[in-house]
Amino acid sequence: MARGGARRNPQQKLVEAEARREAERRAAQRRRWVITVGLLVVLVGFIVFLVTRPPPAILAAVETFGDLGAIHLDAASPVPEYNSDPPTSGPHSPTAYQCGIYRQPVPDINQVHDLEHGVVVIQYDPNLQADERDVLEGFARDAGTHVIVAPREGMDSPIVLTAWTKRLALDTADRDDISVFYDTYAQFGPETGVACPIQTDEGAAS
Repeated sequence: MARGGARRNPQQKLVEAEARREAERRAAQRRRWVITVGLLVVLVGFIVFLVTRPPPAILAAVETFGDLGAIHLDAASPVPEYNSDPPTSGPHSPTAYQCGIYRQPVPDINQVHDLEHGVVVIQYDPNLQADERDVLEGFARDAGTHVIVAPREGMDSPIVLTAWTKRLALDTADRDDISVFYDTYAQFGPETGVACPIQTDEGAAS
């Protein structure tokens, strides 16, 4: 007998090596299954969270108005009577305003055309404090698209946000509330998909 005990023959070594490789493959497969199942559990949990979580509280304050249609007015047509102030739908000018920041009011017949394109219009009382106006204008610059900010007289709240058939009145320039409304209703309208990057900024030089 050779020193150290009997030697294994080559065939036995091959069998043992193959057994080790098979064990390693099975272990790797088990690890992959554990990882896959874990990821699926996390994904399902995240989907359940998204589906079941309550909507942001501010959306409960959003008013919805009947859709008055989206026909274009001709030059001789009188300004229509809208069912909300500011208007949220209805006949309007064939010309939309450029998205951006204005220091003069935007005519109703033009802003309704913007709403049709999914623009969110943010209007404020001209007597609003400058720092609050700056919050509104800063939000618009950060959003970069599909938003108009302008003053408007005669509103029942200091700040009013509108989208197609939607209206939200705010007492203060709460950026979180504005973001929720914008994220929910920007590109919400009968003619979405129309590009509207900010091209006007009358507040930039002030």
